[in-house]
Amino acid sequence: MEFYSHLDPKTLLIDHLREVAERAQNYFYFNSKEDLNKIAYLLGLTHDFGKYTTYFQDRLHGRKDPGKLADHGFISSLYTAYTLSKAKEKLNIGEELKEFLPLISSFVVYHHHLDLTDLDNFDAHLEEDYLEKVKAQIENMKENRQDIEKDLVELGLPTIEEFEQNLNKIVDEIKRLLYKYKNPLLEKEKEKISILTLALFSALIDADKKSAGKVKEIDRKSIPENIVEIHKSRKFKNSNDEINKLREEIFENITKKVESLDIENKKIFSLTAPTGSGKTLTGFAFAVKLRKKIEEKYNYTPRIIYSLPFISIIDQNYKILYEVLSNIENFEGNSSTYIIGHHHLSNIEYEEGNEFEEVEKALSLIESWESEVIVTTFVQLLHSVIGFKNKFLKKYHNIARSIIILDEAQNVPAEYWELIRRVFKLMTQYLNCYIILMTATRPLIFHENEIEEILDQKEKYFRSLSRVILKPRLEERKIPDFLTLFEEIYKPGKSYLIVTNTINSSIDIYKLLKEKFKNLYYLSANLISKHKLERINDIKSKLENGEKVILVSTQVVEAGVDLDFDITIRDLGPLDSIVQVAGRCNRNLKKGKNSGEVYVLNLKDEKNRSLSTYVYSQILPSISKTILEEINEIEEAKFLELVDQYFKRIREIKSFEDSEKIFQALLDLRFFSKNESSVSSFNVIQEKGTIYPVFIEWDEDAKNTWKKYKEIIEMEGEIWEKKKRLLEIKRQFEDYIVNVRVQGSINEIFGMIFEKGLGYVPHEKVQDFYDEETGFKKDLKNVSALIL
Repeated sequence: MEFYSHLDPKTLLIDHLREVAERAQNYFYFNSKEDLNKIAYLLGLTHDFGKYTTYFQDRLHGRKDPGKLADHGFISSLYTAYTLSKAKEKLNIGEELKEFLPLISSFVVYHHHLDLTDLDNFDAHLEEDYLEKVKAQIENMKENRQDIEKDLVELGLPTIEEFEQNLNKIVDEIKRLLYKYKNPLLEKEKEKISILTLALFSALIDADKKSAGKVKEIDRKSIPENIVEIHKSRKFKNSNDEINKLREEIFENITKKVESLDIENKKIFSLTAPTGSGKTLTGFAFAVKLRKKIEEKYNYTPRIIYSLPFISIIDQNYKILYEVLSNIENFEGNSSTYIIGHHHLSNIEYEEGNEFEEVEKALSLIESWESEVIVTTFVQLLHSVIGFKNKFLKKYHNIARSIIILDEAQNVPAEYWELIRRVFKLMTQYLNCYIILMTATRPLIFHENEIEEILDQKEKYFRSLSRVILKPRLEERKIPDFLTLFEEIYKPGKSYLIVTNTINSSIDIYKLLKEKFKNLYYLSANLISKHKLERINDIKSKLENGEKVILVSTQVVEAGVDLDFDITIRDLGPLDSIVQVAGRCNRNLKKGKNSGEVYVLNLKDEKNRSLSTYVYSQILPSISKTILEEINEIEEAKFLELVDQYFKRIREIKSFEDSEKIFQALLDLRFFSKNESSVSSFNVIQEKGTIYPVFIEWDEDAKNTWKKYKEIIEMEGEIWEKKKRLLEIKRQFEDYIVNVRVQGSINEIFGMIFEKGLGYVPHEKVQDFYDEETGFKKDLKNVSALIL
């Protein structure tokens, strides 16, 4: 009898096992002289052992569905555990780790089609009812023993009879190891085991998915270490204005620093420079030169992972880096092998060899970060290194031996500083990662002796680039009072940026100003993506042409949005956020030193609650307020001292209890648990309320996109075909989505329930739900919409 792993395309099981083993071994990396890559190979050989039952083959061929007897994960995990228990004595591995190999390997293989769960609950699968199913599957295999064992012998694996004879023994061994792991081990041993578990899991699942999908291996590419200099010489003319001279001096200072770095003992770096000082190109140039130095010293080539906090700024940075890399000779036709952008709105396209891959293969390559440079979000990065979801973890092995840039690192929530510090330190130790924090404020994530600043005399550049004066106006004010204050501040012939904490307050202020001022714009997450992008481009064009616009916005303009205003007004918030908004004021020093004005207000709602507390934990704005109350006004040259003071106070009083609990869960391999803290508790974006996506059928393109969506959803056939078709229209679809945050039930807004979690507003009802200027109408009551 022939045994198959997959039918589309038709693949013999033995061929699949061999290919996954070879891929997994190649993908796996762990910084050790031990024989750990051989473990990855054995996991690949054994992960689908359970597919040798006729139960599975019947389900695969659609002959009949034998129910749970066709499941292959659990029996495969036990067979893997036995194989590793037998092979471990021949492996050059430390005794403590060697002892736990049967447990780690069975845990990994059991979950290879699942999200990781809780090791503590793994023993529930070792009870008699589960084992009865395994015994029935073994009996079934014995009916085709000759054909199966021909494969097993060829692969160098234990026979069915040998596995059967040792089944109870290996189950008892796993139970013993579970008990031992739950009881205090040295933390260092658990650290090593937890990172190893994730590295093995990632190598296995990515190898398995790519083998099943017939996704080809992508050849690595070379990036010239002077590629940024080449780009600058072609793109920019020499400029003698003050800010460009300063940017060039910072660039030279940092790129020369690579030569003297001790990359054996230092792996965590900080680039601290003022907003608008050219950190994107400078940081990337540093990373490319660091990559070359690592390549020469250690004979491997790191990928560069450039991560940012917000989707709204990813496309901008991606375009900058894409343009830089386009100077490489064979870039055209191979762009995706050099650079990809990955977030939930990314285009699903992968270009290699002058051809675009089919959408499902493209998705596989993008999601596993098969490129030299990956531009992505904090969510994608941090939920992969502190993660439990199968979809996120398949890229983990490509994060190993990478250079990770965290741009705007101050946006990492303070309560997770300690978690990220400890995880990143483990990644530098066991995965040979290098970390670069890029920021204008340098949050105290790492201890002083753990991080090296790569910009010498950074204080000098902050003094030289003093563009604004910060003017706190912290008397309590309500929204209706804002107009009076703005009229006091207002100077004709100036452009204004007003940043509020909540969407509701931003809309209220916009409506107040609309009564008296022209050239007024609104920007927030309350708009569909199509309108946000159009508006940013329109505002940028008008500012560059010297027009004096007034923009009312939420925090979407804080980081990376390259806009330049004369005067900025910011509602009270975390001090680092205030500094980011200040970076949109007199950004290019066109008005001279300290000519920009940044006002900080203290806005309250009708219940006298500070609006900042709707978005931030109360402690951060409170610290900001305490610090700002001590000053009348302060120039940008002294921002760094101010922010250092702010972060030190956070370190002193902020609780890191959540960090400690999640880190301990990672060490305990407690990835998902309903009853106690687990890795799944970690969430970079801490939303208040529930978010519901709503499709706004704004124009003809939206109508056509919705029509395609409905056709795909209602079509008959395999779910994978539907998924493939949905991916093809994903970007167009997301252009018309607005995410509605609701405290409580969606009924409070719509008067009915979202049956499938997606709202739909047809074109003829758009005016009831959506305003072109301010976006989704938050004050809707008892208005019907078509709900999926």
